[in-house]
Amino acid sequence: MALEKPVPLPAAEASREEAYREQTLRRLQLTAVEMGVTAVLGTAVTLLVRLLIPNPEYVWLRVLLLPLTALFAYLITRAPTVRLYGAACMGTIATISFSSYLGALGTERPLMYFLPAAIIIVLTTSFFWVTLAQWVGGTGVCYAFFLPFVFDHTASRTDTVFSLLFAAMALVTGFVTYMRIQDYQRRAFDQAFQLEELSVTDTLTGARSRAEFLKQAETAAVKARITGASLTLLYIDIDHFKRLNDGHGHAAGDAVLRGLSDVLQHALRRSDVFGRLGGEEFCVLLPEQGEDNALALAERLRTLLAAIPRPDGRLTVSIGVASLRDGEPVMQTLHRADLAMLKAKQAGRDQVHLAD
Repeated sequence: MALEKPVPLPAAEASREEAYREQTLRRLQLTAVEMGVTAVLGTAVTLLVRLLIPNPEYVWLRVLLLPLTALFAYLITRAPTVRLYGAACMGTIATISFSSYLGALGTERPLMYFLPAAIIIVLTTSFFWVTLAQWVGGTGVCYAFFLPFVFDHTASRTDTVFSLLFAAMALVTGFVTYMRIQDYQRRAFDQAFQLEELSVTDTLTGARSRAEFLKQAETAAVKARITGASLTLLYIDIDHFKRLNDGHGHAAGDAVLRGLSDVLQHALRRSDVFGRLGGEEFCVLLPEQGEDNALALAERLRTLLAAIPRPDGRLTVSIGVASLRDGEPVMQTLHRADLAMLKAKQAGRDQVHLAD
């Protein structure tokens, strides 16, 4: 199997954006029950108020819309994806707006009667959208029921101008509210993401911390045993690192560590896991890679790392390679990779050795 090319950065950004949307969706769904109850009760109250006005129209149709509104509100809380969530939200807005539209029919000034709904719906749902496209769609659905009254030739000029003015104000306010809430949520997400990264990442190199790497190694080993796929480890140690620190200071050593990390992160696949086990020792987890491909990758990494300058010469590393065996604990595989790395050092350093 040929070595996979590294996944470009945009893919990682897309994955992070997807995680943000999923987190936003789950957060919004926590308040969806209250919003759904409010939507149903609010529609019921407007229906009762309309019964107090002479000649109410489409009463039974509006009553039938109540369970439909409740159904859409329920689907909001159960939507598994952002797209289905948006569709359920639009369905809820459509039923509420349609009910308000029917309630306005038959009144002396239907435009004025419907105007509060056109404003309230847009404002109250501004925080409830995940994407800008959903906000635009939801607002469009609401105002679609508003337009027939605007173009009604029986409406007075004063009512039309007044309604358009307030609808525009609601539109701008709703948009600003949506954008501010999105900014707040994204900042909160970024802070949580950074805190999570700090807890599992080595701050100097950006590699996984020792604990996180070992945790992911155990998970990968379980998956490999279930699927029967290969799993290989690379144990990497920088040659003469102590001599570098003693002779040129820890700043020089840190620069070499960061340079090594940059090379590995660009050369590895997205599915690979790169961790710092301590000091100048690193390990790479290669899911679905056999020994042959792992050895080829190790030689390639050794060549790439040799291009990193250090004050006392070029950077060299010793690498041990070991594949997970049937029934073998992953820690034993790691130990064999470590022993193979030590043999590479004993053989003169700047080498790749396969574990016994």
